[in-house]
Amino acid sequence: MAGRTGLGRGGRFVAACLAGIWLACGSMAMIIGVSIRPGLLPTILGLLGVAYGWLWARVALTGRRQHWALGRRPRGRDNP
Repeated sequence: MAGRTGLGRGGRFVAACLAGIWLACGSMAMIIGVSIRPGLLPTILGLLGVAYGWLWARVALTGRRQHWALGRRPRGRDNP
């Protein structure tokens, strides 16, 4: 059974699918932005899509949720 922050087999599968989708769409947007229709916006959006896909790939590989520096922190005895 998965821990509090760990993902089970299904969660890792979903994370891997999301990583593949984001990486493929981000790469395609960069190809469109660079070669087919040169422009800055598709290239930047493609880079952001690839970066987001990379984050999902890290989740799929490690099996753990990512902790964000600016995100919500859990409340409890350890975190006031």
